[in-house]
Amino acid sequence: MTPADVLHAGAFALGAIVGSFANVCIHRMPRGESVVSPPSRCPKCGTRIAFYDNVPILSWLVLGGRCRSCRAPISVRYPLVEATMAAGFLAASLAWGPSAATLAATLLGAASLILVATDLESRILPDEVTLGALGLALLLAAVRDVAGREPGRPFRVGASVTLEAILGAALGAGFLLAARALYLRFRGMEGMGLGDVKMIAMIGSLTGPAGVVVALFLASLSGAVLGGLAGAVRHLRWTLSLRRARAGGDASAAEARRHGLLLDGEGRVLAASGRVAEIPGFPGAGESATSSAGAARPLAALIRLARRRARQGRSTGFGRLAVDDGDFFRVLAVRAVPTARGLLVLVSRADIPFGVFLAAGGLAAFVFGRAILARLAPDLPLSGSLLP
Repeated sequence: MTPADVLHAGAFALGAIVGSFANVCIHRMPRGESVVSPPSRCPKCGTRIAFYDNVPILSWLVLGGRCRSCRAPISVRYPLVEATMAAGFLAASLAWGPSAATLAATLLGAASLILVATDLESRILPDEVTLGALGLALLLAAVRDVAGREPGRPFRVGASVTLEAILGAALGAGFLLAARALYLRFRGMEGMGLGDVKMIAMIGSLTGPAGVVVALFLASLSGAVLGGLAGAVRHLRWTLSLRRARAGGDASAAEARRHGLLLDGEGRVLAASGRVAEIPGFPGAGESATSSAGAARPLAALIRLARRRARQGRSTGFGRLAVDDGDFFRVLAVRAVPTARGLLVLVSRADIPFGVFLAAGGLAAFVFGRAILARLAPDLPLSGSLLP
């Protein structure tokens, strides 16, 4: 093997190990648990996981995706995160070799993958990741300044990599803070959390002012495109679900258990999916759906409206219904349609957190930002020296 082959193999192996640690972070950080202790255990039976069952990617395949002790299933997320991280480290090594760009790319990629997973699962962007990666990015920039300084040549602030990293972080955070304040001022509610502000600061510290501009543009563009695609897919899925529900028999109840809930003529729950049952305060089978408490109150209000409209043979739809009790938060798309067996309420998650789009925009800006700027904004007066 050539030295380059050894480097790339090492990058892949290191990425898999970092991916294994990322899984620990994804599972424990939203729960406020330490990522250091206790050692990894099966969440079902509590058995400590042996070192030979904790080899990234391979152990999951050998075990068939199940715990060795209790045979409980192990989520496919674990090998997917490990494989994705390993592939990302390998790609960075192949693209930039042993360089500061590779270190920056792997740091950005590792932090982004953890943040995407925690944001999708729990709508949390842990400070340990955003601020930790921001600190490491500034440290890396300072090391680059020291290593790149020529003996006897005076230090110039304008040529400082550290200054560019600080400006990138400040520009990104300032822009989202301003957008957050304006949304709160005119809509009376928060449009995004401070976690997004910290995340774009992290991205800016690794891509600089020019990169953060590209990242925000790409994040907004991908959000609009993916949001439209998600709406189209949801409409198609609901159309097919309604067609099956109208087939007669127990089809309505079956669709309710898959995609929402079914109510009888008195508003009592006949069947409900896991997505609805997980909402704190939502009543169980046989109970009135309009008596919901806590986070489920907005859904109960919509159901009351839908029942009134159903008596006239009309359906009811709502694209963004927020259910929130401080700890539990979801944005749901809801459609209620009267059927022969009762009122079928179809429910789908409609919240794709902005952190997902920031991660995509940040990674794309790091890899393609220089080419995008050269093509679309060659005269933009922002330095892009942090971009490879």
